[in-house]
Amino acid sequence: MKFLIYLVVLLFLSNGYTANRVADSLIRDSCKKSSKSSKQSEPHYYNFCIASISENPESQKVKNIDELTMVGVKNAISNMTNVKGIVEKILKERKKKSKLSEKMLRQCLKLYSQGNDLLTKSLEYITLRDFDKVHNSLRNARVVPRECEMGFNDDNKQKSPVTKENDVLFDIVNIAQSFNYNAHINPYKV
Repeated sequence: MKFLIYLVVLLFLSNGYTANRVADSLIRDSCKKSSKSSKQSEPHYYNFCIASISENPESQKVKNIDELTMVGVKNAISNMTNVKGIVEKILKERKKKSKLSEKMLRQCLKLYSQGNDLLTKSLEYITLRDFDKVHNSLRNARVVPRECEMGFNDDNKQKSPVTKENDVLFDIVNIAQSFNYNAHINPYKV
């Protein structure tokens, strides 16, 4: 009887270990493809990709690229929500902001809400296996942090208080988009 219990425990442990190896390999391979197709500095982007995906506990359970893309989209939703919260806090504190800066921050809030809607739709499209719509939703969501920054950096000569956060947000959305793109839109390019 004890032998049977040991065997079952060993089977569960080896199954978990194999699942982690599959997930880790999938993350590394997908981030490698993503960094090659990205215009970012390859080693930095590769390391950022692995770190940002791996910090989500769901990433250790993924079995395929679609599940990994979902993890990437969920990371993007979380990050977009966090950046939106930072902007809301800045507006609430009302520290050293011009009327123009306040107006642009409010526009950023609208953009982040639209971005979250696009990302949520992306999750639905992944479930429906409509990868062209996933690609379009993620591509449009990826533009959100850039549009927010352009409002500040245009002719307004205002400094965005969330430039760093928008740069990270852009990269996080880009990771999810590149996973989908490399797997379903143009799988032979990389």
